[in-house]
Amino acid sequence: MKSEHRHDLQTNDLGKLMVQAEPFVEKYGVKAIVAAGVIFVAVLGYFAWSSSRTDQAAEGWTRLAACTSTEDFETVSEEFSGTSVGQWALVHAAESHLQSGIRNSFTDRSAGDRALGDAKEQFQQLLDSASTLPEIRERALFGMARTEESVSDGDLKNAIELYQKLIQEYPDSIFRKLAEQRVKPEEGEKVAVLDQEETKKFYKWFHAQTPKPGDRQRPGFNMPMPGAAPGGAPTGSSETPGLPALPGLPSLPGLPDPITSSPLTDDNKTDETKPGDAKPEAPAKADSKSAEKPAASEESAKKAETPAEKPKSEPATEKKP
Repeated sequence: MKSEHRHDLQTNDLGKLMVQAEPFVEKYGVKAIVAAGVIFVAVLGYFAWSSSRTDQAAEGWTRLAACTSTEDFETVSEEFSGTSVGQWALVHAAESHLQSGIRNSFTDRSAGDRALGDAKEQFQQLLDSASTLPEIRERALFGMARTEESVSDGDLKNAIELYQKLIQEYPDSIFRKLAEQRVKPEEGEKVAVLDQEETKKFYKWFHAQTPKPGDRQRPGFNMPMPGAAPGGAPTGSSETPGLPALPGLPSLPGLPDPITSSPLTDDNKTDETKPGDAKPEAPAKADSKSAEKPAASEESAKKAETPAEKPKSEPATEKKP
């Protein structure tokens, strides 16, 4: 009886709940169904988006691994902007510009300045972004410090601050030792490398140089002699700071003058004979007596070699009785 009574009570409670919920279902039933459908669709969309994002990341890493030039890295960084793949591509592009800029600064200053400018802009973009990964920010700090040092005109304050910032923020960085070599005095030195006056003078001098590809000369053709500046400019104008002037080679007797970078014109031609115009002298005539002796000796040698001819024996005549 007790179990049956309990079942009747539960049935009555369920019936009462259904009766109470009926007005709510009539009023909000459609909205509840729509909300449930929206939630279901959102869940499906999230899984689809997550799957596509995974595929996109896989494609990005594959594209990054296949990059072979600076332009390839820049393309990947643009197509995958905002992702870790895009950040790695951008830092690789900046480092590539930095290496190219340093190399071209010795042969083509305009191209070197453009590459260093691109590197500085890309490194700064990574440093300004709050979403930059720590390992990428570490590399961007070191790259930015090297860029500031490379474009310096003798004022190395920005480069020193960046090297010090790298040491403070990343004490275990793989670049720490390289940074300390620039901003901390070495053993036995009182001043760090970038604080030395010789270093500042060198960067000031190097910044003023404007090498061009056409300035390079082919070896062996009108190369200036030691102690002379290219193009006939005064020696002091092209000297490296701190290096002594090279002495000129002494002129040796009997040798033609060296070819200089200033060819002779019609107005300043000299009567000196050019090396190619010199006529070979005729060999001196040998003494007549000395010339006859070898001939006589040759004849005697031939006679000695040729055996003497024996006289032919005549046949004996028969005696008649």
